[in-house]
Amino acid sequence: PHAELDYIDYMRWERGTEDETHIKGVLKLLEGFRKRGTPVDTLGIQSHIRLLKDVAVAGIVRESERPWRDFIDAVVAMGYRISITEFDVNDRRTPSDIATRDRRVADYAGAYLDLMLSYPQLRDLVCWGLCDRYSWLPGFDPRPDGQPQRGLPFDMNFQPKPLRTAIAASLRAAPARAKAR
Repeated sequence: PHAELDYIDYMRWERGTEDETHIKGVLKLLEGFRKRGTPVDTLGIQSHIRLLKDVAVAGIVRESERPWRDFIDAVVAMGYRISITEFDVNDRRTPSDIATRDRRVADYAGAYLDLMLSYPQLRDLVCWGLCDRYSWLPGFDPRPDGQPQRGLPFDMNFQPKPLRTAIAASLRAAPARAKAR
């Protein structure tokens, strides 16, 4: 009777027509849950975030941050907690140079996690894999240059990458929770 019930969706913070339509649909669904007394406690956000524009990370973040924050604000205003349930970064359109790619992935992920971790309602963060060797991304959305994607915290040889450092930094910088779970 005290189980936490989550509704998990493929939400992501990038801007696009399909994303805007999806966000409106998810808000309508969550509102309906509340009106009907459906016992859902948490919105689980899959967070397969995408670096699919060949522009500076700061520009992508600037474009995404306010509308995403508005969405999260609406979700928590309804009394929902939030979770990141399947975190990784699609680096399909980033440059081929590994150092450049890793830096962009880390910067982008850090900006997203900093925003999400600013909400005390965020309860969980789950990476959708830890090592690039076992990532689902190359099979699902391969890079045009044939290189493997580098969207997880550890490389093919289980060595930490800048993304792992960014995740740790975001967790360390997160506001302290008033009450532990």
